[in-house]
Amino acid sequence: MSRDAGRAGEVEKQRARYGLQAVLGSNLAIVVVAVVGVWQLGGDKAVIVGVLTTAFTAISGVTTAYLGIKAVSNTAQNIALGGSPRVPEAGPSGVPAPREPRTPVG
Repeated sequence: MSRDAGRAGEVEKQRARYGLQAVLGSNLAIVVVAVVGVWQLGGDKAVIVGVLTTAFTAISGVTTAYLGIKAVSNTAQNIALGGSPRVPEAGPSGVPAPREPRTPVG
């Protein structure tokens, strides 16, 4: 392993660690704001449901965005390092060729 490859791995670890911390921090902030908002509203159930639904949507959106970006980044890095995604070979019409049926052994 070259020195640059080791350094790139360390950078990727730090990027993942701090990205996860940012997501967790933002999710915590959303929860705190939602709890304070619900507490301040005093009991109006319709507004409380709206606040909690919005908070859940925000948390889902932030977390999904992070995981999606991380997955694409990992895939791009694997391709750049010489890996290739598993794509079935196409037949003459451009449609992936069907697999051969497996026969039971025995």
